[in-house]
Amino acid sequence: SHGEAFALLMKSDPKLTRGINVWWIKFFLTAVYATMYIRDHQRPAFHAALGVDPDWYAHEVFTKTSKLTKQIFPITLDIEHPRWKKGLASIQKANADLVDAKAEGKKLAKITSSIRAGLAFVMLFTVPSKKHSVPLVTSMKPAY
Repeated sequence: SHGEAFALLMKSDPKLTRGINVWWIKFFLTAVYATMYIRDHQRPAFHAALGVDPDWYAHEVFTKTSKLTKQIFPITLDIEHPRWKKGLASIQKANADLVDAKAEGKKLAKITSSIRAGLAFVMLFTVPSKKHSVPLVTSMKPAY
């Protein structure tokens, strides 16, 4: 699968997961998690039809994804940190306001919403990550 190929690529060259690259890993994980959270909150009717709370669902996905990424990356995001949930709510609200501003042609609101989204991303990115040892063997066992 795509995930296993990526894991093998990362494992084949240990310097990819060390040094300055750890910051890129954190940026990547933060961006992926934040994007998923925003997208899921843009579909309230879908989640209501399933009877699933998007906040609960996001946390479940983050938990399972973190278990998988522990096999490759030396850090995981601290999704239990108090600033994490606050940051997700902030970036989602800023994005919703940005969507509205674009639809209504409000340039100043677009700018302020974009700035708020950027600041919320910084809040998420600056949540301390959890460090751990990466296993020597990657098995890519499903986390679910």
